[in-house]
Amino acid sequence: MVLIVQPLRRQAVTPWQCSARPAGCAVWLCRAVPVRAADVNNRDTDNRKRYRVTADISYQIERYCFTEISEPARLNRQWANVLQMCREQQAGPEERVRLALLNVDYVTSFELPFRLLLLRAPQLIAAVRERQTLSQKNVLFNGKRYGCVYSMKTDISTVPDEFQYHLSHRIRRITSAGSTETPYQKIAKEVKAPRERLALALTAGLEVTALDGLFWFGCQRLAADVLRLRKSGMRIATASKTVSDTVTGTMRSIPAYRSDRG
Repeated sequence: MVLIVQPLRRQAVTPWQCSARPAGCAVWLCRAVPVRAADVNNRDTDNRKRYRVTADISYQIERYCFTEISEPARLNRQWANVLQMCREQQAGPEERVRLALLNVDYVTSFELPFRLLLLRAPQLIAAVRERQTLSQKNVLFNGKRYGCVYSMKTDISTVPDEFQYHLSHRIRRITSAGSTETPYQKIAKEVKAPRERLALALTAGLEVTALDGLFWFGCQRLAADVLRLRKSGMRIATASKTVSDTVTGTMRSIPAYRSDRG
C-alpha cells in the first residue's frame, strides 16, 4: 500500500469543516478552512472542549482518503454512507463493523482497520460471526499480503481475487503540547517497513498509540508488532491514552507504547 503523508499548512481550522468527497475517494475530505478568531471563539465550543481538552490526544483529520485502485462506484458510495452513519451515531468498534457488513456488498480484512479506524478487526469480525452468517473468500492485497473478504451475501464468486489499496492523508495530532505529528511524518517518509518505523519511533523516545501506528506507520495490528519487538529484546512500556478523532466522532481509551530503557 502506498502511504502519502502531506505536510500541514499553518492556518486556523475547525474540526468539522468537511466538504464533499473527491472522486474515487471512499472517505470524506476534511479541508483546512481559514476562519476568523471571533468565529472560533463563538462557534463549536462543545466540540473544542471535547476534542482538544478532554482527550489526551486529538486526531483532527483535515484530509483522509483510502481507496482501492479498481473500486466500483457502487462500493465507493456504500462506504461513504457507512462512514456517515458511523459518525452520526458515534458508533463503537463492533457497531462500525456491523454497519459496514450490512451496507457494503463486501469488506476486506485489509481495509477494515483503515476505513473504520479499528484496532482489533479480527476479533470484531469473530464477534459478529457469532450472531450472523458471513461468507468468506481468501484474497491477495497489494501483491504480497494474504487476507479475506467478508460479506453478508451468499454468493461472492464475482469478488476480485486481488486488491491494490492506497492511503493519503493530512492529520493533526493535537496534545497539550500542541501539534505533535511532525516526527511521525518524518519517520514515515524515511522508512518503508511498518515494524521498522515502529522500532525507530520507540528508539527515538516517541510515544506511539495504536492510531499513530495505523495513520503514519501502516501498522494494522500494533500490539502484535510490539510483541515481536519485545521478543527481540526491546523493552517497551504500555499505557492507556484517551483519544478522539474527527473520522468516527468518538472518544475512547487505546494502548500507547513507549521505550522503557529502565
